[in-house]
Amino acid sequence: MKPILCIAVVAVLVSFAGTLSFSEEPQNEQKPSFWMEKKMEYSKRILAGLANQDFDEIGKTARSLSALNQMEKWVRSGVPEYRAQLQIFQNANQQLIKTADNQNLDGAALAYVQLTMSCVNCHKVIRNSRPAASNQPK
Repeated sequence: MKPILCIAVVAVLVSFAGTLSFSEEPQNEQKPSFWMEKKMEYSKRILAGLANQDFDEIGKTARSLSALNQMEKWVRSGVPEYRAQLQIFQNANQQLIKTADNQNLDGAALAYVQLTMSCVNCHKVIRNSRPAASNQPK
């Protein structure tokens, strides 16, 4: 049980490490969207639920995340690769709900790792779909 929970924590830390800046130069990144802020909030609550073995919190928050994902799908469905990543996210989240309902901590931790990996991969898609001009030095 502990190794999977440790893997989940490491996956979250790795996925969020890219958002940290250690240089003093200002970054040209946009403020996170409403969708991203809510997903980050929910993912933190799920991680806390996993750490505390609070299956009610995990399930409730994963269901909120699922509803948010459905709304986002209608708003941001223009890029086919993005739609594919949303589906992967949704599948991992559904597995998280099932394992929380079954009070399976190891399964929930693994589903959470899969969920965070879908986030990392989705952000790769988003970065790669930006116009090349935005990546050129000024």
